[in-house]
This record gives sequence, C-alpha cells and structure tokens, in this order.
Amino acid sequence: MSLPRVSVVVCNHNYGHFIADAIQSALNQTLAAHEVIVVDDGSTDDSVAVASRFADRIRLITQPNGGQISAYNTGFAAASGDVVVFLDSDDRLCPEAIQVVSQAMADPAVARLQYRLGLIDASGTATGAVIPTLLADGDLADEVRSGRLFLASPGSGNAYRVAALRRIMPLPVSQEERHGADFFAGYGTALLGRVKALPTALAQYRVHKAGDETSLCFGNARATAPQTRILQMRYQRLAAWLTAALPGERLAHDVFPDFSLQKQDFANAVFSAPNYGAGLRAGLAQLPPMLHSIRLRHCALPMKLGLAAWGVLVWLLPRRLGMPLARHVCNPSSRRSAVN
Repeated sequence: MSLPRVSVVVCNHNYGHFIADAIQSALNQTLAAHEVIVVDDGSTDDSVAVASRFADRIRLITQPNGGQISAYNTGFAAASGDVVVFLDSDDRLCPEAIQVVSQAMADPAVARLQYRLGLIDASGTATGAVIPTLLADGDLADEVRSGRLFLASPGSGNAYRVAALRRIMPLPVSQEERHGADFFAGYGTALLGRVKALPTALAQYRVHKAGDETSLCFGNARATAPQTRILQMRYQRLAAWLTAALPGERLAHDVFPDFSLQKQDFANAVFSAPNYGAGLRAGLAQLPPMLHSIRLRHCALPMKLGLAAWGVLVWLLPRRLGMPLARHVCNPSSRRSAVN
C-alpha cells in the first residue's frame, strides 16, 4: 500500500530573515514532500524575494495581508496531497518529519496527527527544551463538544488529513482576530476522526520575541487579553463555525481552560500587581480556577499535586523567589525542559 502524499504549506508574513530556513527544512526531507507551497500574506519586507530563490522547487502564492487564518485557507485550497502540514515561516521541520507523518497517517482513521517541537532561538540554535510535555491521543470528539479541550501541539506541530479538513474549510476569518488558525483546524478535525499523538519532536519552534527568557509568557505573539478570555472567544467562534459546517453538531457554550492557559493568567495576576499584598489578593481570585484546571488535567496524581504546590508557592513566596519559580513553569524558554 502506498503512503499518503504530504503537502507542506509555509505561511509567512514579514519573516524574510527566517523564511529560507523554513523552506529549506521542508525541502531537505528523508522522504520528499508531495509539494511545498509558500503563502506570503502581504509581506512588506524581502520575504517574496527570498522565497523566489526557490521558485523551481516550490509554489509561491502572494496575497494581500489577511492574517494567518486567511493564509491557511489559501494554502489549503492550493494543496493537492492527502495530508497537509502547515509550517509557520519562523519554524523548521526536522529532516525525518515527512516520512514519519506519512507513515503515521497511513491509518485512515487518523484525522489529525500531532507531535512535539524542540525550541530553537532566533539564530536557530536548539535550547534543549521541548514542547508540549503532554499530548492527548484517541477519539477526542466528545471533549471538544463538551468544552474540555484536549492537550494539543501548536501550529507547526500538526498534520491534517485533507479529506477531513476539506469538510470544514474554509476556516472562519474574523476582523477581531486573524490568528489562531491551528485552533480551528485542530479542534475541528478532532470531530471527524481520531487524533494521534507522537512522542517525538518532528519540528522546531523558533522563539525570537525580545526578552522572552525573562517573560512569564511563552511564544512570539503579544497577548492582547488574558489567555482564558481569548480561549472563550475562540471557542464560541469554533462552535458557531462548526454548527454551520457540520449540520447536527452542537458544542457547549463555555470552555474549560486547561492549566496551560490558567497558569499564565494566575502568574500574571500575581506579578502584575503593584506590590506583594496586591499580588496576594489578585492571586487569591485566580487560584480556584487554576486549581480546578489542575484537577481536570489528564495527568498522574503526583503531577497534579506538584502543580498545585507550585501554584501555592508562587502565590505566597516573596517575589524575588516566586517570580523565577513562576517563569520556570509558565515559559519553556527559561529552562531546559518544558512543562505545558
């Protein structure tokens, strides 16, 4: 039986200094991708010129700036493989990624494959950290329907069966938020087949936000609101979109934020307060939902107890001790091994 063909869609906006690395990683595979498509989303830097150097080996599509979700839609419409991997243009694929993805997706029951990512810095040097620590696996449709979203890998850590994704495309574009494409693609396809998780890192996530290692927040995007509030808004959009795309589907009204988000809001509440006393009061308000998210988390009891102890220590310790402890768990860039 022949393996499914894997299309790679590189989505880019103003990452001319990283995009060649991403494209090269998609081309330098132990098993060649079926195609490499680059979608430039209205870049104003030299991204298109850099991508054009690979013109004989890729398909380059340019469009006016519409955001990440729009770029996913454009790239998917152009893809002709059986499986699609969306690669952020500041990230990289590991050399064996396409081969492993193709083999794993040979199981027709799998609609979404997720895998881990090693962290690299702006220069492309591995930091030694890997995200996420936990990934959910199996038939997870009821978790999506009930608002208890499963542990998932970020954008470049996923592969999707084209036949499943086609049933719900295009992803919902909104003027309020033009990012979070992997949220909609990932949880949408979970309603259409099994989610398979691999323990190995098949891609690399590049951290290049200034001052990231000293921040409580992980990732390159700047948060404009508490993470749990963003999740609630996204989930309501997800529910409305899937109800229209998949007649008969009904999702819960509210979502239960995972610890990976609650920890961020909790730590930010404690340390954004002007002084220790105010931080105690702010943390007290955030402590119950954070502990509730630990109780619901799919992990062993010793880990749950350890995370609960972490929360209490972050809340009560003097700031000079609590801040490094909070950062260690909230931001994988600050350490050598990741908790997410």
